[in-house]
Amino acid sequence: MTVRYWRTMAGPAAGTAVAGRFPRLVLGAVLSVAVPVMGTIPQAHADAPDASVAPTPTAATGPAAQPASTAPATVPATATPAPAAPAVPATSVATPQPTAAPPLPAPVVPTGPLPSGGPDAPELGEEARAVRLQAAQIGLRAFTAPDFHPGKVRHIVLMRFLPTITDAQRAEVVRRFMALGQVSRRDNGQQVIASIETGVQMSGEGVDQGFEQGFIVTFNSEGDRNYYVGKPVVSDPAYFDPAHEAFKKFAAPYIIGVLVFDYALPSRQVQHTRRAAVTRPGMTQQQG
Repeated sequence: MTVRYWRTMAGPAAGTAVAGRFPRLVLGAVLSVAVPVMGTIPQAHADAPDASVAPTPTAATGPAAQPASTAPATVPATATPAPAAPAVPATSVATPQPTAAPPLPAPVVPTGPLPSGGPDAPELGEEARAVRLQAAQIGLRAFTAPDFHPGKVRHIVLMRFLPTITDAQRAEVVRRFMALGQVSRRDNGQQVIASIETGVQMSGEGVDQGFEQGFIVTFNSEGDRNYYVGKPVVSDPAYFDPAHEAFKKFAAPYIIGVLVFDYALPSRQVQHTRRAAVTRPGMTQQQG
C-alpha cells in the first residue's frame, strides 16, 4: 500500500516532493516492517517466565492437570527408637561395719563308735589318757587279762537314736545289746559280762539331753571291761571282744549320740574296813 502511494505521488513535481518526502517514506517503510516485529518481542518477552520471580503454584483442575511424574511421594521415615541399654546399678563401696562374733557351736556328741584317733577324734580327758598310757606300759595281754584289777566295774551307756528310727529297728538294737551278756566270751569260753540291764529314759528333770535308752553293764574286773570295750582303747583284735565290735558296727547307723561312763565299786574288804572304823559312841568294835 505504501508502494502504491509512492507511485501515485510520482509526477512532474516528483523531484521536489520526493526530495521532501523520501526520508518520510523510508522511515515509514522501516516502521511498517519494524512495528510488527517489535510487537512480537514484547509478547514473547511477556510469555517467557521471569527467572527472578518464583512461579506461583496453581491448583490442578480436571484430568489435564495430572503431574508429569507419577512417582509416589516420599513419606518421611519414622525413626525407630534404639533399645534402651540395661541400667547398670551404681556400685558403691560399703564401709565395713563391725559385726558381733558368731556364737560358739554347741559340742557335738560323737555318733556311733568313737574314732580310734586322727584329727576328728574328740579330745581325750585325763582319765582316758591315763588308761591308754597304762595299756601301752604293761602290754595288752596283761591289760585285758581277767585278773587285772579285780573288782566290780560299772559300764554305763546312754544312747540317742536317729529321729527316723522305727520301733522295730530300735527294738533290734536293744535286743542285740542285751544279747552281749551271753555272746561276749573269751577264747576259752569264759563270759566277759557279769550282768547287764537296760531301761528307757523316764526322768522329768529335763536334763536328759535327749538320751533315750540306758544300759548298765557290770564286769568282775577292769581286765574284763578292757577286753569288752576294745577299740579305741585296744586296737589289736587278738585282745578285744569280736561280738561287741560287731554290735557297734550294726548299731552305728541308728545312733546319733552315745555317752559312756565307767566307775569301779569298792571291794568288800575296803567296805568292811570302813564299816569297822565307824563305831557308835559307847560301843566297842566287837559290838559293831
